[in-house]
Amino acid sequence: MEPKSIRMTLCGFFASSALACAAALEPVYPTGGETVPLVPDAQKKVMSLPTLAERIQLLKDDRDAGGKLCGSKSWRKASPLVLKWRATNGERGPWKVEIAASSDFSDARVWYERTAEVDAATGRDKEGGGEAAQSAVVSYTVPCANLEVGREYFWRVVARSRCGKFNCGPKCGCEESKKVERSEVASFRTEDLAPRWIAIYGNVGNMRDCGGWRAAGGRRVRQGMIFRGQGLNDNSITGETQGRNRLTVEDAKYLTRGLGIRTDLDLRSHGETADLDESPLGSGVKFVLRPSYCYRDVFSDKGKKIMAENFREFCDRANYPVYVHCIGGADRTGSLCYMLLGVLGVDRHDMEVDWESTFYPRIPDENPDPKFWCRESHFNNGLSKYGEEGDSWSRRVELYLLDCGVTKEEIAAFRSIMLE
Repeated sequence: MEPKSIRMTLCGFFASSALACAAALEPVYPTGGETVPLVPDAQKKVMSLPTLAERIQLLKDDRDAGGKLCGSKSWRKASPLVLKWRATNGERGPWKVEIAASSDFSDARVWYERTAEVDAATGRDKEGGGEAAQSAVVSYTVPCANLEVGREYFWRVVARSRCGKFNCGPKCGCEESKKVERSEVASFRTEDLAPRWIAIYGNVGNMRDCGGWRAAGGRRVRQGMIFRGQGLNDNSITGETQGRNRLTVEDAKYLTRGLGIRTDLDLRSHGETADLDESPLGSGVKFVLRPSYCYRDVFSDKGKKIMAENFREFCDRANYPVYVHCIGGADRTGSLCYMLLGVLGVDRHDMEVDWESTFYPRIPDENPDPKFWCRESHFNNGLSKYGEEGDSWSRRVELYLLDCGVTKEEIAAFRSIMLE
């Protein structure tokens, strides 16, 4: 055979081999280089305004105009992560979706989605299911993705064929169950904007990561270390019987294994908890019940003492990651986290919008009464008594904590843990 003919034959062979080996599942979006938003547009618009007065006015004007912004259902939750892929060979699922921060998928989280036809009466897959159209694009909204801000992620999708039997799976032994299709690996980046909202399946909301914010000197508050949110169980009705656990089994597993929670810092009163002595996350999590104060009361003698005790929980690296909460994750939790972000050097504007985000699409300071108990102005009035003119807000928070009895060494230890 002539060299030219050999070359043509080899080219044909490799071309046909490449065609035969080409993935039947093709990522469509995101495929690489795209930035995926995490903070909903409604919240971004409010957060972008520099002053409290402007943010209050924006929300008031929006309500007067019909509430397009205030009527958003995206408050206190992340923008949904939508992945799309093309099934080029009639694949119809079920799908296995993997998302990882490492390109080797060693730290992958996995989601499963069924798309086969289901019998409404029994909940079982119908025999044979329904065939997907050739080159159909599958769109999947990932539940509880909880991605970190400002980082790269990798994803892929896997499909395993099924013969249609009720018990068909990898151990079925049929030829169909041996067919596994994997897509190419695709990637995306998350938006570099806090807060990082956290979602679980149970009835626990207002949950977010205290990390992701920019701090002084170009540093960033470390993510995955301090989480805040609502109570993990209901308040006691009588003060004698403890409230019902709000977590699903999957939630408890995710919080302890996925997020790695080691400490549950509960700021509720003894009456609210009926002296709960173990975290709803289980005995493997350190449980600290410390009834705490909020707003102007954190500047009282007793409030400062408790603030110092709570702060010390964050000075021990062995306690991390920490989940801190009251019942709504708003007032006692918000007052503590305001000071934590402040002493880390987070800009005053970001401290304020983080606290406010619990209450959007309203802001408590809309109430004209300066004595109203739930106000950002209580932080302003209390911290203004510390430091001198020209001092940063973070410096004033630091002086407040020192006045609470926290030491410089403890503050340094906290910063070394939480700043990257």
